[in-house]
Amino acid sequence: MTSLSHDISKLTLNNNFSSSSFQNVSSEDLKTSGYKSKPFSGRSKQLEAVMDQIDSAGFIPENLIERETKWFYNSLGIDDVYFGRETVDGIVSHIHALYSAKLDAYSRGVFDKPFLHHKREGEDHAVYFETSNYNDISNETHEQRIDDRYLDNNNLDTKYRVESFTSPLIFGSNKNSNDINIRCHFVYKNSFAKDKVDWTTTDLSLIGDSTFLEITSDHTKKLYGEVIGEAVKTTGPVIKHFSIAHSNESRVIIGYRTKTSPRYNSALTTLCDFYKLIINRKYVENFANGVTVISMYISQRDHTDASDLSIYQVIKEASLLYSIPNNFFQDQFVKSELSLQECIYAHCGSIFVTHFLNRLGPEYNSLLSLLDPSKSIAHAEVLAKLRERLRSETFTQSYILEILKSQKNIVQQLYRQFADIHYIQSSIEKTLSYQRLTQIPPIENDEDFENILNRSYPQNEHHSLVLRALYTFNKAILKTNFFTPTKVAISFRLNANFLPRTEYPETPFGMFFVVGSEFRGFHIRFRDIARGGIRIVKSRSLDAYATNLRNLFDENYNLASTQQRKNKDIPEGGSKGVILLNPGVAQDNPKDSFVKYIDSLIDLLIDNRIAGVKEPIVDLYKKPEILFMGPDENTAGFVDWATLHARQRGAPWWKSFFTGKQLGGIPHDEYGMTSLSVRAYVEKIYEKFNISDKQITKFQTGGPDGDLGSNEILLSKGENYYAIVDGSGVIVDENGIDKNELIKLAESRKMISFFDKKKLSPKGYIVLVDDTDIRLPNGHIVINGTNFRNTFHLKIKEIFGPDKIKLFVPCGGRPNAIDTNTVHDWIDEKTGKCIIPYIVEGANLFITQSAKLILEKAGALIIKDASANKGGVTSSSLEVLASLSFNDEEFYSNMCLVDGKRPDFYKQYVKEVQKIIVKNARMEFDALWVLRETTNKPLAVLSNELSVAINKLGDELAASKELWEDELFKNKVLKSALPELLLNKLGYETIIQRVPEPYLKAIFATKLASSFIYTNGMDANPATFISFYKNFK
Repeated sequence: MTSLSHDISKLTLNNNFSSSSFQNVSSEDLKTSGYKSKPFSGRSKQLEAVMDQIDSAGFIPENLIERETKWFYNSLGIDDVYFGRETVDGIVSHIHALYSAKLDAYSRGVFDKPFLHHKREGEDHAVYFETSNYNDISNETHEQRIDDRYLDNNNLDTKYRVESFTSPLIFGSNKNSNDINIRCHFVYKNSFAKDKVDWTTTDLSLIGDSTFLEITSDHTKKLYGEVIGEAVKTTGPVIKHFSIAHSNESRVIIGYRTKTSPRYNSALTTLCDFYKLIINRKYVENFANGVTVISMYISQRDHTDASDLSIYQVIKEASLLYSIPNNFFQDQFVKSELSLQECIYAHCGSIFVTHFLNRLGPEYNSLLSLLDPSKSIAHAEVLAKLRERLRSETFTQSYILEILKSQKNIVQQLYRQFADIHYIQSSIEKTLSYQRLTQIPPIENDEDFENILNRSYPQNEHHSLVLRALYTFNKAILKTNFFTPTKVAISFRLNANFLPRTEYPETPFGMFFVVGSEFRGFHIRFRDIARGGIRIVKSRSLDAYATNLRNLFDENYNLASTQQRKNKDIPEGGSKGVILLNPGVAQDNPKDSFVKYIDSLIDLLIDNRIAGVKEPIVDLYKKPEILFMGPDENTAGFVDWATLHARQRGAPWWKSFFTGKQLGGIPHDEYGMTSLSVRAYVEKIYEKFNISDKQITKFQTGGPDGDLGSNEILLSKGENYYAIVDGSGVIVDENGIDKNELIKLAESRKMISFFDKKKLSPKGYIVLVDDTDIRLPNGHIVINGTNFRNTFHLKIKEIFGPDKIKLFVPCGGRPNAIDTNTVHDWIDEKTGKCIIPYIVEGANLFITQSAKLILEKAGALIIKDASANKGGVTSSSLEVLASLSFNDEEFYSNMCLVDGKRPDFYKQYVKEVQKIIVKNARMEFDALWVLRETTNKPLAVLSNELSVAINKLGDELAASKELWEDELFKNKVLKSALPELLLNKLGYETIIQRVPEPYLKAIFATKLASSFIYTNGMDANPATFISFYKNFK
């Protein structure tokens, strides 16, 4: 093996700061810690007072008082800041605590184990003392408590700074005591000149804490200034380091966005412990602009010069640690059983296994062949429920983790297989991680892996299943940012061929898997060029989180599949991204998770190399990829950031990356794009049945605060609302909810909790989720408001009777809210009829397909989601077309705000988009209506068949070289597909030169396919298409 000391200078370990940060710095400054003691003039008098009070207490023997007191004052490295702020009583209590702990340890003979955990906490400051040695680092530390209570507590607006010191603890002549250190932590409330400062402000005099500004040297201020200057320009951590002159210490300085990596501070200590390094001093500084800087002074445990390799490993892994500071295998890490890379690999792998372990077995497949779900609704639902139970109960996440932790040797082998493929071999042979890796036997191939399993666990089927699933994870990874020097979350591009066809009939074209410290997420697309929104899923309780976790991937897959059917009128296929927030503080900070999700995806989409920051990755896919995204649940406010961030990262497609943005985009909620198609279907129903909207009594899920809910209210004209359910609760009024008050809430985007109760009639009431024991006008008592809200949609018959509500428009709510187990609550037992005759599914997947078929059989007219809510994707597609057609200058002048105003072109383009949305919806309704009358099939079936027919024909036409090369025909089709306003503005030739050819082909094929199917139906023969082709030509 190559000598580890060979050419180590190439690793640039000694200093990675800019040269300007070391200009005009005196040699004396370079020798110091950079923190100068804040003189406390009363120190001597205070020390005397402390000794007098200790003497009066009589607990410490008189001959030891001076030694214990001076040891506390002079040997622990405690700064005068502490003595200047602490009272005599406080110092005495700390000295007593330390002495009593030593006395107790002496009496029990436990010098070789940590024995002190002393703390005193307040709102403005806190003090902690703890002992530790390096043979026992598994106990929870005070640093973790400091993180949870002071540094990462999202319930606190206050910021704090922390000073930590490590010193050896000596017991007289006891030799073993040298192995034990005492760690002192001092927490102080920040004092800023201004508490709220803009993120981009980097002037330390404006953003620094008053104590920090007073006690730091000019050189330290320079170093912090450089780190902060870089931190405000990036999403991840900025990691800098240098060796301190004439010292055995190295200094590592890390800057990052405050509260974006929970317990990162304490995790860094664990990382140093793992590599046998000691943190002599550590400072955590919070700044008013939202940047946190951690400065660590590191040396070897034996106080020799810090090993270059150890320091390099800490620097290298600090970014990985930032991404996931607390992993499922933390215990194995602190005990040095697994390295950090192995732990985080296993953490990500265990999440993959939790979602994708095939638990159904051959018995389920046999049952599937006996009970054909395509021929029986009951069979389909029984199989779905059985599948859900098998997948959720057979292997829980805790059981999977238990298995992986018990099989750490094979986990290490699988990590090596992963690293051998995805780590670019440069200087790896010199690192400590490589030394460790070379000791692990490699896995050569599938046969080798099976032999390992058979030798190790021949009789344990469960263990083998879990380990095979982790092996499948390795084989599915096409590229990852795992080994990129800086990152904010771990992302993987997967080959989706591992998905079983029995569960997922159509294999996605592309699949991304992302794991962060506060979330997990997926992105699925069914075509290379595909479009769909990114949604964030929140959980109100641990039970809700468990349900959302269990359904996460299936929800993402079904949403993307629905999007694929919905996108039949546009060139892009269907995609969707879903981010599930972890329980706890992540629920209140969704943007942090969104930022990490997007940034880690961009890591895999662009080749933007920055030495030491973004290095090349191994790309087994070997093709360029672009993802087209848009807003969805809980993400509408973040799309502008995503667009600008893509531009900052150097993505050439930044203008088209996200739609619905303010920056040159068409916000769906502002212009009601999705609601326009929903309303088009509602109004077509009124036309068909000659109904006046004033005759309609209406129920809606999704309230006036949301995109769909608010716009549905604003567009609903004369309809009478009887009930609305939203995130805050339920509002009911059998005399009709006051429409003016609803419009007022919709315009201001406020929940029904803000509804003026004076506007309710005697039959009206509001029940909010936090309400308990509420008496309704009919005398019924609502015990729990949350349960009432969650199940209200199943109580329509009970509350209103079987024929009161005429129209239901779900504009929000969780998927599968109505399935075959609950659908009977919507059917009148006496007549067998659906209690609501008209249903237009604005929210995706609100009603399962099986339940839709039951309701249609019971007489309901149902427009399913893939047909009803396609207005948003149409708007997004036309927005992307404009961004691809304009150059940057034209894009800014025609699509972006100019002096705070929308350009005239933008206003006209929005109107044209709105007209196209309504036209497409009405055209599809007419096609579905004809098919319904000629085939007698349910609309829920016909909607799917229509989408499949258009998409299938579109794929075939896109592959037709003959049609594409017919220039006259191609130009005629494209001109008919392109918006007239855009053609007039730029001209046809300019557009086709600028828009990528694959995108033009998709426009061409989609226009032809949708026009043909809408006009001629799904069963038209080739002769019909030839006639259509000639007429079009």
